[in-house]
Amino acid sequence: MPLANERLYHAAWVVTDLAASMASFGSVGLQWAKPAVRNILVGRPNLDPTPFSINVTYSCDGPLHVELIEAKSGSPWVPESLGRMHHLGWWVADLRGTIAELQRENHLLESWMVGADGEPERFAYLRAPGGQRIELVDEAIKPNLMGWLRGEEYV
Repeated sequence: MPLANERLYHAAWVVTDLAASMASFGSVGLQWAKPAVRNILVGRPNLDPTPFSINVTYSCDGPLHVELIEAKSGSPWVPESLGRMHHLGWWVADLRGTIAELQRENHLLESWMVGADGEPERFAYLRAPGGQRIELVDEAIKPNLMGWLRGEEYV
């Protein structure tokens, strides 16, 4: 397995109301980055790339962050039943290479951000053989994401 425990950096939930969920998780002491609207072109097997606009935030304190993503109908971001976690996210140095390695280990590529060449860029979701969803995130975006958690603009 190409994923290292020390590179696990977030646990994510898809929620129906971002503000209400931030307040709810806030009761356990989490502080939040300013929510950001992300416009993403999403690729999925056997479907044309589809644009989505999602509202997202991260908890500011780490090393393990909580990500909240507001649900978007028809997208990869649909709430799991009974409030179950949506995915765990890892930093990876080689997004496409790690996807290929995990696919050889019977992980199924579920969805990804489409790059200019039509291939995965920035992040990808895969399903582990046991059914758990994982997210691979290109570590090249780490400085921007960590800056957002310190109050900078997220681009």
